[in-house]
Amino acid sequence: MKSTFKVLFYLKKGSEKKNGEVMIMARITIDGKLCQFSTKQSIQPDNWNTAAGKAKGRDAGRINALLDDIRSSLNTIYHEMQRRDNYVTAEKVKNEFLGHSESHETILTLFQKHNDDVKQLVGISKTIATYRKYE
Repeated sequence: MKSTFKVLFYLKKGSEKKNGEVMIMARITIDGKLCQFSTKQSIQPDNWNTAAGKAKGRDAGRINALLDDIRSSLNTIYHEMQRRDNYVTAEKVKNEFLGHSESHETILTLFQKHNDDVKQLVGISKTIATYRKYE
């Protein structure tokens, strides 16, 4: 199934810092559903090119390089999720990028962890016979 994916950077107006800078936000859109988050970067509104979604001026090189890295990472995450899960949402891409992704453990992995925990308790609160039942 074909889906649309877009990353946009924009300024969060109305939340100026004391020095006049405004936060740069990222917006992920997948199939018309969007999700946004802060890039943790700020810039003077005069140094922002709205049409291009990029910085201009003195610090433009550093900020634009960071924005390009974010865009590249989001693209990589999106394509990896599309290949792996075949169902991708903007929220899932954002969470993966920010490190809030969910764990994908199999039942066998969880069962092995349980067995390891029981083995540690042999002689303390479990018997060897109990451990062998789970092997």
